[in-house]
Amino acid sequence: MEKVMRQLANEDLSIVREEKSRDELLKMFHDNPFKIDKIRDNVPEGSGSSVYRQGNFTDFCTGPHVPSTSYLKNVKLLSLASTNYKGDEGREKLVRIYGTVFPTEKELKDYLRMREEAVKRDHRKVGQEMDLFVFNSERAPGFPLYTPNGTVIKNELVAFMRELNERNGWEEVSTPHIFTDTMWRQSGHYAKYKDNMYTFEFKDGTGYAVKPMNCPGHITIFEREPHSYRDLPVKYSEPGQVYRYEKSGEVGGLTRPRTFMIDDGHGFMRPDQLVEEIKSLIAMTRETFMLLGESKLDFELSVMDEEHLENYLISYVCGKCVTVFHARKVSSEGELQCPECGSLDIKPDLSKWREATDSLRTALKESGIVYEELKGEAAFYGPKIDVHVADAIGRKWQCSTIQVDFMMPVNFNLQYVNQAGKKENLVMLHRAVFGSYERFMAILIENFAGNLPTWISPMQVFIAPVSEKFVDYSEKVLAKLRKSGLRAHLDRGSETLNKKLKMVREKRPSYIVVIGERELQSEKITVRNRKNEQKEITIPEFVDAISKEIRQRSPTQSI
Repeated sequence: MEKVMRQLANEDLSIVREEKSRDELLKMFHDNPFKIDKIRDNVPEGSGSSVYRQGNFTDFCTGPHVPSTSYLKNVKLLSLASTNYKGDEGREKLVRIYGTVFPTEKELKDYLRMREEAVKRDHRKVGQEMDLFVFNSERAPGFPLYTPNGTVIKNELVAFMRELNERNGWEEVSTPHIFTDTMWRQSGHYAKYKDNMYTFEFKDGTGYAVKPMNCPGHITIFEREPHSYRDLPVKYSEPGQVYRYEKSGEVGGLTRPRTFMIDDGHGFMRPDQLVEEIKSLIAMTRETFMLLGESKLDFELSVMDEEHLENYLISYVCGKCVTVFHARKVSSEGELQCPECGSLDIKPDLSKWREATDSLRTALKESGIVYEELKGEAAFYGPKIDVHVADAIGRKWQCSTIQVDFMMPVNFNLQYVNQAGKKENLVMLHRAVFGSYERFMAILIENFAGNLPTWISPMQVFIAPVSEKFVDYSEKVLAKLRKSGLRAHLDRGSETLNKKLKMVREKRPSYIVVIGERELQSEKITVRNRKNEQKEITIPEFVDAISKEIRQRSPTQSI
């Protein structure tokens, strides 16, 4: 297939756009049921669309396309995948072919090298080698199970975020995994996310849902007592497990599971506190991604498209009775009416959206951030900042998010008492710095190709006696290292040293300690780092050096 594609590219065939009516399209593709289906779904009666003609081949497509096939000489087909038409498991089986093309041969080769490196670093492959997690498609499809090694990594990330939260005024809370469906209806999640929620009902008719989000739980805690303007901001954080249904074809490793833990945070604050709190979160994000070493962060500001208000939950004001209400007007609903007087004289009030967007812009600028503004990409309840990180081989991952929300406080009537003694609606700030622990774990594993920094490595020290004669001394070394809080493992087997080192290679220990006759006589140890550099030192010297490296959460080795 590639050979034919390259021949067509060398022929420099023009690719021409032609406009056709719906009837003409149906006639042109009468023998292709899939095209007919697409035309009927996407081209209304009385209108038309485009086709693209390349030599004697014509295809129904809205485009755009390159001017000619000569632009596509540096092409490579990458893989095949089986899929069902429209993602419906009851429909026809189809084959999807993945490919790519680049302007130059060099760019294509660079991409293919990066792709090959990515396969070597794939967290699913590395995770299996390091024995980090289990995926069982029969018992828990899309639900990761963490082994002791994988749990070490997750717990270290939780501990890091817990420290970061404490230093920045975020108080930790804990919420249940299941709530009644009435809460999800009130929050607005039920209407928008029900198809992706795990819901069930008891015999008494009470409906429940496993949480896809943590915010309503945090709101419930905030509501337990009244708040003055002096009390704000109130900031809650939680390593909160959430559950979201994904189709089987969309589930993949730790980057797209059906359950994951978010370093979730929700700040309840006055509008005048937004800028400083957003700046604080930007600083937390920068500090967090230093864990990856030298990494580039890209910031995006997603804002409302004011020409399509139907996509957002906004305030409306009745021109007749001046009632203010909140709604998300979808196009199929027709005209909005005032809930009090029924008037159609309704005007949108975008002031809160604009103020929130300005707060995000100001925080980014005052933090010295160069950012890209994306019109129409805001969440339905407010504008947001998304952060992408580039890993060691240049791939970009979407991680952190900072979202302003002034609609959920309205849904739950969250208020504070201002300086004049009157109640005012507050603003919520949603944040996730890692994004999710699972995604960050995958990025971490692939960024370091499994050679994790010592502070987060499941096996910080691997002790390899040269022979069984040196096991007793090795046991003493093991005891001292573990007493110092290091994750150390001793190989008591009878295999040769080379075989022991070969067997442990896939587990990727941070340091290897070799113990033989010389070490026994000198009461020292020989330490080997990941660059295979060796150093003979005393146990206290090793413990001091490695402990400092761990305390600093250094991405590089100190020995």
